[in-house]
Amino acid sequence: MSIRGNENDVPVRYATVPFKLSGLARSCVVIPCSFQHQDMLFTRGIWAKKNGEIVYHNGQSNIADHFKKRTKMLGDLNDGHCSLEIDDIKSFDNGPFCFHVQKENTNYRFTNSCVFIVLKGLESLQTIRLIKMFDAGSVLSASCSVTHTCQSHSPVFSWNVQNLTSEVTETPRGQGVWETTSSITFVVAAEDGVKSLTCTAVFWRDKQQASTVKLNVKG
Repeated sequence: MSIRGNENDVPVRYATVPFKLSGLARSCVVIPCSFQHQDMLFTRGIWAKKNGEIVYHNGQSNIADHFKKRTKMLGDLNDGHCSLEIDDIKSFDNGPFCFHVQKENTNYRFTNSCVFIVLKGLESLQTIRLIKMFDAGSVLSASCSVTHTCQSHSPVFSWNVQNLTSEVTETPRGQGVWETTSSITFVVAAEDGVKSLTCTAVFWRDKQQASTVKLNVKG
């Protein structure tokens, strides 16, 4: 099944979506989307490509085969939420993906509701550099952060030190981009202990990236 715009479509309000969003191949991407519904209740929300190929529909049988079981809409349509999650990103998932709604058999079009997806490689981790010498037994703090566009499946962090205290925070950077940061504190071991500090981020579907800094410990 496909859906195309026609003269019977009703122009409606402006949808808020990013024009372009990056996505990590084989991971997932969440396209943020919202609109002013003004108490108008719609039957369904649909995401489709410009050629009419359906990417998301609440009836699975209407979705193009290569998008089935890979897409879902997040939030409540009747609250003006229309964000789309695409899982297991493929090379052909570049869009543009356009959002519109239906009420019974009437299509309602939105202006500026189409999004392009650009595939990317792994982001570089940003770890605090440890330059000065540290005394054995002192408490050290470090953090490691990465940006991503898969809000529903944030990266999971691990460190190569034991007995640490950790905290993970999520910060929106706008246009569908999020920054996830892992902050830790731990007691620095003597010279025969850990010689370097490594932070590893595991993205959705097991994509990994690591960053390492040397620990200069005295005593």
